[in-house]
This record gives sequence, structure tokens and C-alpha cells, in this order.
Amino acid sequence: MITMGFKVKNFMELSFPVTSFEMPILEAARIIADSVHDLVVVMERGVPKGFVSAGDIVTKVIARGLDPVNVRVRDVMTTSCSTISPDDDMMNASEIIRGGANLLLVVKNGIFYGVVTPTTIALRFGEYVDKVVKDVFRVRVR
Repeated sequence: MITMGFKVKNFMELSFPVTSFEMPILEAARIIADSVHDLVVVMERGVPKGFVSAGDIVTKVIARGLDPVNVRVRDVMTTSCSTISPDDDMMNASEIIRGGANLLLVVKNGIFYGVVTPTTIALRFGEYVDKVVKDVFRVRVR
């Protein structure tokens, strides 16, 4: 399979909402409400440590009758996040997402670059297919 040029760095989302450990979950919910994404990345000193989704807020805070002003992001965040390098192939990212990951944190040498989500893959799939087709024809013509 031809994979040159199909790197995560060419398809990842660079702009994504972030929050901190100590932020009240109510504020994280507001960030989510004002975003096109249904989750926020939790950062500590510039390093991603997990994420909080709208589903986490509903199931871990609202459904339990907890006060979203007094619950902190650290109390409900998901810490088991998959990571991928910006130099990795998009096919690998797709396989990890298909395996059930809600979010791939794009990290290299401890530096956070962006994210890949199922939505990222779905929205950019046409572009990815176009590149594959062009590369296949380019190779066949030679």
C-alpha cells in the first residue's frame, strides 16, 4: 500500500478546546457547548493528560446529582488516552479509532500537536481517498 504523504500531521485537527485539571466541570461544559467538539482535552503544564466528554459530564456528574460547580475536571476525566505521532500513517490512526478510541492525542517528544477523532477521519476521508487514488495512478503511469 502506498502511504507517502498520508501522515497524521496532514489530517489532524490543530485547534481543539482544552482545559485544566482544576477547572470546575461547569466551565468545561460551557467550553464544550461553545465548541463544535463534544469533548475537551485536559492539559497540565502543556502536556495532555486526558479528556472530558459531554457524555462524561452527563453520566458522572448530572446523572449522579452532583453539583457541576464543585466537581473538578480531574474528578471525571478519562485518563486512558491513545496517542499517535504526527509522523505516523493515517491508516494506523484509522485502525486505532476503529478499535474504539474516542480521541487520539497527537504527541511527539512530549509535545502536543493536535488530535484525531472519528469525526476528523470521517470529514477528511474524501481528501484521503483522493490522495490515494492520485498516488496509485501516478505509480501506474510511471
